[in-house]
Parts: sequence; C-alpha cells; structure tokens
Amino acid sequence: MSEAKRKADAMAAVAAPPFHPILTDARGGATFTMLGTTMRLIASAAGTGGRYTVIEQVTPPGWGPPRHIHSREDEIFYILDGSYELHVGDERRTVSAGASAILPRNIPHGFRNVAPTPSRLVFVIAPGGLEEYFLAVAKCSPAPDPPQLVELARPFGLTLLPPGA
Repeated sequence: MSEAKRKADAMAAVAAPPFHPILTDARGGATFTMLGTTMRLIASAAGTGGRYTVIEQVTPPGWGPPRHIHSREDEIFYILDGSYELHVGDERRTVSAGASAILPRNIPHGFRNVAPTPSRLVFVIAPGGLEEYFLAVAKCSPAPDPPQLVELARPFGLTLLPPGA
C-alpha cells in the first residue's frame, strides 16, 4: 500500500465519527408527508455519523419533484414498486421495480411516478443531512409555493430547476 493511500485511509477513519448499527423494522422510522408524497426516514445523518441518509418514499401517480441539482450529495435510487420516469442529465428513461440509478452530485435529475398506482423507492443520500430540507418543507403550512421551495433549498446546496430545464 502506498504512503498516500495509508494517509488517506487514516484521515478518513479520523474524519468520520463512529455510529452504532441501526436495525429498523418494516414500519419503523419517522414517517412524514411532504408535498403529497410520503417519506419514511430509515436512517438519518444524526444516526450515521453524517455519512448518509436513507429514505423510503411512496409517490402518488403523476408525482415527482422538480428537476434539481445537489451540490453536496450523491444519491442512489432503488425502485421497489411501480414505475418511474427518470430524467438524468439529458437522458429520460422509464424504469420499474428492481431498477436503480446512481446519481453523482452536480448532475441535474428528477423523477416522476408514471404508474397508475402509488410507486415506491428507497434512496440513499451521501453524505447525510438533506433529510433536514425534507422535514422543513413538510412542516410548512400551507405548503410552500415554488419560489419559497427554491429559498428553502438554497441553504442545503440544492438548486431547484425551473420547469423544462
């Protein structure tokens, strides 16, 4: 092993705070509704030493967030039930249960449930912390309008793109 690799491994071990195993039952984790979709927080940044967040999301037919760009996080989506249209960069693709998407930060992306029934996916966001944005939006009453959503997203390094972008 090279000296540079040894130093990088040592720094990574020091930089990441320790965390304990998380065992979540099928209905465990905080569940909340945000803009018409249901989210279940399986693992939060607080519980994973900031390494990642894990969320299960149930989306009604036709639902999807605006296309957006994460400047701080990478995401992994795994489709559990139903069908989604994914719009990643310039590519659009319809995917169903068993499909996945690995989305590096700074890549514009979005998704929309194209099934006639609710669809369900799990996503991992690394590093963790973006769940705080989802929770902030969920607490808004009435629901925020598009300009308010843009402002709520800004402190999280999240850019919401205008329709058609």
